[in-house]
Amino acid sequence: MKNKLCLFGVMSMVGIYLLLTPACFKKSASAATNSNFSDSITSIKSLRKMHHIGMAEYIVQPIYIQGTVVANDEHDNVYKCIYVQDKTGGIVVLLDGQALYQTYPIGTLIKIKTQHLFLTDYRRMVQLVASVDSSSGTLVTSGIPAPMFSKHIQVIADNEPINPLMVGFKNLSDTLQGRLIQISAVEFSAADTAQTYADKKNKLGLSRSLKFCTGGTIYLRTSGYADFAGVKTPSGNGIVIGVYSVYNNEKQIILRDTNDILLTAKRCTGAAWLQNLPQTAPKTPI
Repeated sequence: MKNKLCLFGVMSMVGIYLLLTPACFKKSASAATNSNFSDSITSIKSLRKMHHIGMAEYIVQPIYIQGTVVANDEHDNVYKCIYVQDKTGGIVVLLDGQALYQTYPIGTLIKIKTQHLFLTDYRRMVQLVASVDSSSGTLVTSGIPAPMFSKHIQVIADNEPINPLMVGFKNLSDTLQGRLIQISAVEFSAADTAQTYADKKNKLGLSRSLKFCTGGTIYLRTSGYADFAGVKTPSGNGIVIGVYSVYNNEKQIILRDTNDILLTAKRCTGAAWLQNLPQTAPKTPI
């Protein structure tokens, strides 16, 4: 199994539930029309509320979400999935295909028909998948097959602007899962400075610790298959943009590419570090 992020395959099996009614959902009108896709949209936040950690929920009703692709497999740091967000939240969508970035570039606004899909989680990271198999005693999940992409996903628009949500360590919570965030006044720990993002030679993913100058740690997780796996981490302080993720209770951030890192200021030793922080974020693709 490739050690790429998003290849969420196996989890403990507790139970599978049928989701029969979307009674708690808030709906709004969609800008697009298609005979196979409803104009009624459910927020990603509301969809996520349907899920219970450790369970798998089968979606029976024709429930639609709409959001913008904020991360994909273009730089091989994620595998067979895309991250989608709206104004209320984000979610991982597992897709059983290659070069997904060609079909769903960052900034693509899409509508997803979730009917007949499952909500599951891997180590508490909520995900939308096509099928589950619990016959072995553990829950094995798989992504939407490529021939079914068009039945579940409709492209609405291209080049939607994406503004990362600026958050501090105290604001990091499960409600941010799958969302593009920006953290500031951070730096790699001394032990993880000038180290490769991952083990490129052995194709092993690694977590490098990012320290907040105001206290707290988040782990930057990188796949051994990422095209920047062999690049060394910078030693400075500043801004990092990425998708927020979790692994059990560990807070993680996932890069799209190294353009999402601007660590050029002095490290936070002493009171002067605040005056040396970058004032602008790195360029974010749209």
